[in-house]
Order: sequence, then C-alpha cells, then structure tokens
Amino acid sequence: MTELLLRDGAVHTFDDDRSVVESILFRDGRVAAAGDTEPVEAAATDPQTVDLDGRVVLPGFNDAHTHLLSVGIDQLETDLADTDDRAEALSMLGENAATTEPGDWVLGYNFDETTWPDEDGHLTRTDLDAVSEDHPVAAMRVDGHAAAVNSLALDRVDLDGVERDVNRNDDGTPTGVLVEDAAGRVKQATYPRGDKARRALAAATERAHELGVTSVQNMSGLTAPQEFGSPIHAAFFGAWRDDELGLRVTFYLHSGKAESLSNLEIASGFGDDWLRIGGLKTFSDGSLGARTGKISGTYVDDPDNDGTMVTTESELRELFRTAARADQQIATHALGDVAVDTVLDCYEAVLDDYRVPDPRLRIEHLELATDAAIARMADLGIVASMQPNFLQWAGEDGIYETVLGSEARGGNNRFRSVRDADVPLAFGSDTMPIGPLHGIHHSVNAPHDTQRLSVDEAIAAYTRDAAYAEFTEDEKGTLESGKLGDAVVLDANPFAEPESIADIDIDITVIDGKIAYESST
Repeated sequence: MTELLLRDGAVHTFDDDRSVVESILFRDGRVAAAGDTEPVEAAATDPQTVDLDGRVVLPGFNDAHTHLLSVGIDQLETDLADTDDRAEALSMLGENAATTEPGDWVLGYNFDETTWPDEDGHLTRTDLDAVSEDHPVAAMRVDGHAAAVNSLALDRVDLDGVERDVNRNDDGTPTGVLVEDAAGRVKQATYPRGDKARRALAAATERAHELGVTSVQNMSGLTAPQEFGSPIHAAFFGAWRDDELGLRVTFYLHSGKAESLSNLEIASGFGDDWLRIGGLKTFSDGSLGARTGKISGTYVDDPDNDGTMVTTESELRELFRTAARADQQIATHALGDVAVDTVLDCYEAVLDDYRVPDPRLRIEHLELATDAAIARMADLGIVASMQPNFLQWAGEDGIYETVLGSEARGGNNRFRSVRDADVPLAFGSDTMPIGPLHGIHHSVNAPHDTQRLSVDEAIAAYTRDAAYAEFTEDEKGTLESGKLGDAVVLDANPFAEPESIADIDIDITVIDGKIAYESST
C-alpha cells in the first residue's frame, strides 16, 4: 500500500460545491480522504507526508489539446519561441548545424515573426541557405501551419501534388515558405521515429510534470507522419507497455485512420487510465498566422485571400459518418467563422447516426465563432476546446489585428461568450506554450469582457471540464474521494492575486498518488 498525505494547506477539490479543505490523502493511486487535517491524518496508515504550510492544491492540469511529442522535439532540437529577431533565430539554427552531421536535418520550431521587428518578416530560403548548404534546414512556425526551408530541404522533400502551398516569387522561384499541406510534408519527412520518438516523449513528460500537467489529450496533426501506423502512437504504446508513460494520455487519431478505426469498431474510451483512444481528429481550415483560416471577408494584409478549407465539406461529412458508425468522438480543427459554421452543419447532419446519446463532438480552437455559431453549439451539445494562451496575440499590433484589423481585438477567443451560452469549455495549450498557468493567466486577465473568465472558471476549464471533454469526468478532474490521485501544489494563491498568476510556479506535481515532480527552490 502506497500513501501520500498533503496536510495543512488549501486543497481546492473543484467538486460541485467548490469545497476547500485542509488536507488530502492519496492511497494506491486514488484519493482516499480529503477534509480537516485531524480526520484525514487518522485515515492514514504510514504515509509519505508533505506539510503544505498553507499552499494551494488543485486537481492535476489536463491539457485538452496538445501535441506532446512536439514538446519533446523542442527539447531535442532548436526551440525558437523566445527569439527576439531574425538574426537570433538564424544564429541558433547555425549552432544546431555546427553539431549536426552533414546531410542530416537541422530543425527549428516555434518561431513567431510577429514578435520580431517589422522589417524582419518571415524566414525564407535565402535566410536558411545562409545557415547551411550542407544540411537540409527547416524552421516551423509556432502555429505549425507554415514552415521555412532552405534549398537543400526543397530538394529533399516530396512536394508533388501540393504545389499550391509552395510560396513563390514573381519569377516563379520558391521563397522557401511552405504552408498547410506543403508544410505537412516537411513535418512528415522530419518527424522523430523509433528511439528518437521515445526520447522526445520522455523529454515532453518531464516538461509536463514541471508545469503541473498530469493528463493530456494528444491531437494528431494535419499530416500523418507515415502511411502505415504512427510513430506517435508507437511511442505511446511502447512507453505504456514498459510502464514508463508517466502521463495519462487520450489520443485522437489522424483522419486518415477513420476507416480502419471504424472497421475495428473501436469506440471512444477504449483503453485504461493511462492510455485511451479519444476518437478522430480532423481539420477544416488552416491558421490565421498562415492566412489560411477560412473567414468571411478577406485578410486585411492579403485582400484577395479569404483562407482555405483544407478538407472540403463533402469530405468532412464522409469522415464524420465513418466516425459515427463506431460511436467515435470527433475533434475538428476550425477557427475561422466560415469553417466553424461548416463544421456545425456537418456535425448536425450526423448526430442521429450515433447510438450513444451524448457523443460530445468537439470543435478545436473556435477563435472566430459568431454569436449564432456559439448558440448552435449550445443547442447541439458541442464541446468548445479552446486555447487561452492564444490571447498572447490578441493585443494591439498582435496577429489578430494584423490579419483581421482593429475590430478583431475583442472578437476572437471569446471564452466569456462561450461560457455564458452554457457551451462546455475545455482548455488546452496547442503547445504554444504548454504551461497551463500561462493560459489561465491570459484568460483571467484578458483585455476584453468577451474573453475574460474568473479564476475558478479558468482552472475548471483546465481540470474538471477538460475531463468532461474526453469522457473521464467520473475518474478525474476533481479531488473527490475515489478519483484518480493527480494534483498540483502551487507556490502562490491564484485566487488571492489573479493579476500575478503568470508568476506562479509549480512546487509539486502528484500523479497516481505519487510525487512525480518537486521544485528544488
């Protein structure tokens, strides 16, 4: 029998009554008791004991939309997220090239040119040719829908059939900027496999523990890494078999696996407390940063462009019918208002095909949903899976204003509007970045009323409501007796100082009733 006692703190159970108790006891991976210190201590036999000294305890964070191996890849390759300008990004890629065997890929991730000086702009083939002519070089934009590559990479990657997504100069030569399917070919060519995938998963798990993440809902990307099988799933299953998974994972399979999954009649929830199938992940449109989100009107900095439906309406309907045949949940990427409306039309058309009364179909991102779309979601029982950290681009001169105009400032990521319409709301990171407290900070301190949530609402979206989004609300998301023993201990109180949530650190992460991470400070 294994016991862990957290005593004399403020344990926010996040039950329906929002009970706050002094102490909590975990036994054999479950919550055994929660309440006043004396009776909880009396319920213990021989526990490992942590004195909280008044610190706040929350249920473990559940990232409802992430790409876990991407987090690990950032640790293994070059993470460009915090670069201040083009020169710094290129310098970091050059350092990578200097320690990489000639002919092997040099990879960078998460660059965001909107945070650089205006004159810098997007990375190009010319920039990356200067990094190396002996290595294929690729840098992925933070949204994952655009990439920059050098000349050797252009020669290395098969772009047949996706030429429309290859950006070209007036003379027809490729600029090195690739979007959507073409960017997907780069990801497909460079995705880690085998031992490297396992190392990326281990690195991602360690990082998740540091940030208080105990569960993730892993979303397949637009492009399947390989035609048969998946290195992502192979890494998950390998770690699960070896008892080394370390996080509770629900994974949503690539739409290309729809027929195979339904033919096996595997419904959502197949698996155990550590590794489960969530259902099908599909895409409707692209991203705002790549100017491929499908919107009404056009982009202010590209007035002939209204975005891209990367999957046609007829293709979506067929995918949804296939998923409904086996009662699989569907999670569909849709951020532009036109894309959201299209997905809702397709969802409504297949709801009666489900044998289960509550399939909890999901829309991922939902950045530009209209009032009418939000009302339809409430009527249809559709889950809103949204990313509060996207508000980092919602201020003056941010990407929303750059591509949509100043009127977009309060019209994107309207978490308040979604909550007020009684649409189930789950929060995830999309790995931009992965830390839940970063996203919670942005939603609590959002610049506009339509976006702003209370501290309780924001934390709930990352715990109990995220569990609802994956059908696990009976097992996790709260610290009630019998629930899974996943929790985080914070070094400060977010309810007392909401304006300072961004400065809060994780002191302890508990998974399965055991300490998985403890801060050294």
